[in-house]
Amino acid sequence: MISGCRFFCWIESMDGGRVWWYQDDRQVRWFDTERERMNMNKDIFWQLMEEAKEQCGKDLGWMVDWLGGHLLGMQPEQILKFYAVLSGYQEAANKYGLWTAAELLKENGCSDERFLYFRNWLIAQGKEVYLAALKDPDSLADVRRYDNCEFVSLNYVGYKAYQELTGRDIYPDCTSEMRNGMLEEVSQEIPCHPLIEYPLEIPDALTVYPRLGAIYAKRYDFEDLRKDSMWNTSLPEIRELVGQGAEKVRKLRTKQQKNIDKKKKRERPSRSLCI
Repeated sequence: MISGCRFFCWIESMDGGRVWWYQDDRQVRWFDTERERMNMNKDIFWQLMEEAKEQCGKDLGWMVDWLGGHLLGMQPEQILKFYAVLSGYQEAANKYGLWTAAELLKENGCSDERFLYFRNWLIAQGKEVYLAALKDPDSLADVRRYDNCEFVSLNYVGYKAYQELTGRDIYPDCTSEMRNGMLEEVSQEIPCHPLIEYPLEIPDALTVYPRLGAIYAKRYDFEDLRKDSMWNTSLPEIRELVGQGAEKVRKLRTKQQKNIDKKKKRERPSRSLCI
């Protein structure tokens, strides 16, 4: 045991190429072989995130140290891949429907920058929660919230590890081709909600994401918020998407009302007379 080591300390033992590292005097084993250590991909990425969540819980500062220590045990090209995978999942979650859900879930609103931090936080919850949120953003009502659902420092974990190992900036080295290729790869496994591409106004969001709406209702007076759009509708493309989303929600409400009417009709007692 190495005493007094805060983080970013790692050694390779002689027993089968195992990699060990220490954090607050705790020993954590990472990849068992050199081959596995070199094989960074989206599955290993999620393995890292799941283990970080298990080890660190809700302590995001500790998670940054934990991930950073593991990345420093890798080769620079693997850190580049980690960064590309993270970028891919960030961008795959960059959907107006999820942004609408984040607005309902988070306190104090969700600006462009805060939406990125929200997506980081979502990734830190693990693959299952991440995929469920894109399939049905209302599932976020079941996720325990902390740190205002933001994880700022996740953006810099790969950057700092790469810079420490190479002395170079990761941004130009992780090319647009790498990021776009990873986005295409990760997007293939993500099932999305039918309205995930649409920015919804609050009244429409309450219809589509009712459980998140219940959380939102505890904080705000709806009558005041109905007066102004939560989106920058001065931009024509945003205004068009808001209108398209509103039309789809209108059709959804009509369908829901028809189902309610059919159910009431089936449950209504017969008035026929027996003669």
